[in-house]
Amino acid sequence: MNMGRHMKHKNLFERIRGRTSVTHRSSLITHHLLMLCVLLVLSAYANAQNIESLGFKKGIKLSGGINWSNIFYATNGDQRRDPYTTILSGNLNLNLYGYDMPFTFTWSNSQRGYTQPFNRLSFTPQYKWIKAYLGYTSMTFSPYTLSGHSFLGGGVELSPGNWRFAMMAGRLNKAIEYDPLNHPNQDPAYKRMGYAVKAGYESGSNAIAVTLFTANDDKNSIRQLPVESTLQPQRNLAIGFSGRTVLWSVVSVDLEYSHSLLNTDTRVYTVASDTSGHTLSESSLLDKTATTRSFGAVNAGIGYNASNWGVQLRYERVAPDYQTLGAYYFNNDMENYTIAPNVRLFEGKLSIAANAGIQRNNLDSEREATTRRFVGAVSANYVPGERLNLSASYSNFSSYTRNRPSPDPFTTNPMDSLDFYQVSNSINGMVAYNFGDKEKIRSVMFSTTYQRMNNHSNREGGGDLSDFISSNAGYTHGFPQDMTLIAALNANLNNASQMKSLYWGPSLGATKMFLQKTLRSGANVAYNQSRIDGKTDAPILSTGINLSWSPKTKNEKAGKHNLNCNATWIQRFKSETRPAQNELTATLTYGYNF
Repeated sequence: MNMGRHMKHKNLFERIRGRTSVTHRSSLITHHLLMLCVLLVLSAYANAQNIESLGFKKGIKLSGGINWSNIFYATNGDQRRDPYTTILSGNLNLNLYGYDMPFTFTWSNSQRGYTQPFNRLSFTPQYKWIKAYLGYTSMTFSPYTLSGHSFLGGGVELSPGNWRFAMMAGRLNKAIEYDPLNHPNQDPAYKRMGYAVKAGYESGSNAIAVTLFTANDDKNSIRQLPVESTLQPQRNLAIGFSGRTVLWSVVSVDLEYSHSLLNTDTRVYTVASDTSGHTLSESSLLDKTATTRSFGAVNAGIGYNASNWGVQLRYERVAPDYQTLGAYYFNNDMENYTIAPNVRLFEGKLSIAANAGIQRNNLDSEREATTRRFVGAVSANYVPGERLNLSASYSNFSSYTRNRPSPDPFTTNPMDSLDFYQVSNSINGMVAYNFGDKEKIRSVMFSTTYQRMNNHSNREGGGDLSDFISSNAGYTHGFPQDMTLIAALNANLNNASQMKSLYWGPSLGATKMFLQKTLRSGANVAYNQSRIDGKTDAPILSTGINLSWSPKTKNEKAGKHNLNCNATWIQRFKSETRPAQNELTATLTYGYNF
């Protein structure tokens, strides 16, 4: 009896010791990494305040600006905005011995907003090859490990000679408690700590680097979760390798490979056996449990660049559901093959570039739908001289989607499957010719765009075809004494299966400078007519004026003033479906920058 009780106590002690040892080892690793990062940051901070650019000679500098806008609106129809709106906004930057402390504010009679980035303090002192990150900041080590995720903590970048080192430690996510009474729309979150180390070597066009990133959620950082919540504490380890080189001065090669190991629920325990029997221990990151997932990502390319031509091949593969806790979002479950040739002819006056690629998803064949896409594009630009410029481009985007029905052991309906094709073609062209001289600028321009989209499925009535054409023509004429006249004509035609529309109209504008180019004035008028499904809609007449005055100051340190006034009048004429309507919008803005 006593022997059985003794064995029970022994097994219980072994379970506690196993769990504690794993937790203790994890805590020691985290503690040592954090202390190393903090020591490096403090060393950089203590030695560096960027003596070359900081110091008492810098002193205290104040810069910023303020803008006061007043918007007036009047109409005889539907009131789409307030008749009067005033907005006061400004920004202030206090530079204290080289540190920037920004402050911004906005006030309006319709809504009030207030931001104070100083509450999220971020310092990045630098001295020669040492750079530190302190406070609320972000760092990027590689695209698939730590990539721009903001954190509260510290980091350091060291670049002595050709070597490259970087470290960071900080809080990635703040703990948010479940509070349905005071914050019913706020999602709970675990406290998440992250740590990363990067080491590399660079020499000219050659480089190699290794990145290690780890993050862990504190499952005890929040007290409770709602019953329907799917939030789980996670742990992540991501390793990345990258390299690039140039061979024989014409061949470039680059490679990026990353592997991410993610435990999506650290509350799951693993079973470890020893001579005393089975004991429960907390799952570590490298333990394979039902909640541990492994992902891989690769991005590689090889290119050849000669004097007049070149070509590049690229391959990218991101595993389905690829995830790392050091980035906010990933395009995953995709595989891309691309080729991009280019050529330059006639002493560089004619350049032609192309890009073609194939993309597919459903890499693990687990999804019901599989999509394959093809993208092909070619562009050409010809500049025979200073006056003429010709450009054209063509692109083809096509995709094929195969939907597989869910298996049913009792019945099979062939109509459940769906093959869907989508093809989109686009052609663009532009011609520009400049004549005249610098004193009297004259130019003409014509551009057009044609797009066709064709959707087709294997089901009856599944096809859809639409065409879109947009064309613009313009003429610019410059006069002496800083005056310019611009005339333009635009037209848009949309021919779809459900609707046909035409929208066209001319426009005229002029600008003139006064008072030694401190006062800029402008005026424009546009008339647009539309026709939908054979019915002519009411035309729209739009006119506007603009005045902007920026007086010159003898002392630039005193700041610069700017006064801007513009007004727009829109007249919608009467149609069969709606009455006539006019709108007047005027804006008066004063700005001061110092």
